[in-house]
Amino acid sequence: MSKEAVEVAPNSKEELQKQYTSFQDILSDEEFDKMAKKHQVESERERKLWLKPFFWLMVFSSATPSARGSLLQMIGFFLGAALLLFPEKKMSSLTKGAVSQHLKGTSWYFFRRVYNHLLVKYENILGSEQKKYLGKFKDVFAIDGSVIALCSRMSKIFASVHKDKASLKLNTKFSIRTAALTKLQVGSGRRHDSKFAFVTQAAGILYIVDLGYWSFGLMQKIIDAGSFFVLRLKSNCNPLIVRVVHKDYPHLVGKRLSEINDFLAQQTGCGKIDLVVQLSSAKKPRFQAEIRLVGLFHEDVWHFYVTNIFDIAFTPQHIYDLYAARWQVEIFFDIIKNVLALQHIISRTKNGIMVEIYSALIFHLLTLILIAITAKQENRSIHEFSFEGTFKVLQGVMISHFHRFLQPSLAAVDEIFQALIRIISHMGLSSKPLQTFSLEQQFHA
Repeated sequence: MSKEAVEVAPNSKEELQKQYTSFQDILSDEEFDKMAKKHQVESERERKLWLKPFFWLMVFSSATPSARGSLLQMIGFFLGAALLLFPEKKMSSLTKGAVSQHLKGTSWYFFRRVYNHLLVKYENILGSEQKKYLGKFKDVFAIDGSVIALCSRMSKIFASVHKDKASLKLNTKFSIRTAALTKLQVGSGRRHDSKFAFVTQAAGILYIVDLGYWSFGLMQKIIDAGSFFVLRLKSNCNPLIVRVVHKDYPHLVGKRLSEINDFLAQQTGCGKIDLVVQLSSAKKPRFQAEIRLVGLFHEDVWHFYVTNIFDIAFTPQHIYDLYAARWQVEIFFDIIKNVLALQHIISRTKNGIMVEIYSALIFHLLTLILIAITAKQENRSIHEFSFEGTFKVLQGVMISHFHRFLQPSLAAVDEIFQALIRIISHMGLSSKPLQTFSLEQQFHA
């Protein structure tokens, strides 16, 4: 997250309503211009397409319901509005070439900076009430990756695991607590997940990690930081049982997991086991930490998970539910790749691809910000609101008012900004809150 100004979160509904009455409370003209200057992306010379319209053109095109080729439709919206607002600029000759030049030449770091700026605003809106998750963790991150196929001409920049193909991999650090992406690494499809450095020195963090990142070194790093992890047990790992949590089965101590199949067959009625194990099978293991292993019998199969959460309040079922909450990052990938149409990347340069990725992420985060403001005013959890429903409202209202974003000041957006919050408060609630909300309720009852 950006090191920019740390703000004091509003403490009440009234303070929130007073603070967030304008779109510029989210992103002001001054903040936008300051970030543009920082990354030297605003040219002094006259252009057919200057920075601010290009920025919103890319953000809104990521939210159109058809493929990314609908950028032409957005150009049409842009030209129609520009002709009315700025007839002296004579912009009727704007072409895809002008957009292409911006994709090549406008630094994607500017788009990332805007995203990080909005992320700080989002955290500030959520406020102190959500600074602890499940009553224990400062944050809960799902760590996962996803691959996007690219045009084969991009193979020299983003090589795929398949010969003469191109693909990029998105490695993500996704907050289950806030439903927002907090760190992104974009690399070639060949890049191994282990290259993604996501563990910080902050203590009290829970990392729910996909199996592709499994390593003893990672577990030790999390333990050394004073944080926690939950991973699915790797199939070729055969841990040594060193202790039983509930003292009921002392005969298991000293055995490997593969040696207790008969015992597991007798426990299907109970449906769970809770053990303390040593994971390494080496005679002189470098990773010697004792780890908790929980198993649940579900759909005729035992599922095993390892964690360093020894708090008995977190039962095997809770550990299972925590790992299942990782599914939220899969939903995020689906939204980014399909609803926001990232599977139809149009740029043929690395810079342009990164601009398109962060444009989609910015629209995603703007949707979350509107949910957060509405949830705070309605005294609800953000996890009770439908992202898809809010996204559709935002998509329809903001794109139909695209011309307002071409005005000299973003103050022109204020009227629809307030209207959006009112609409979401009536239409944004989900008929079935996310599983994350159920977990929240269990630990805050």
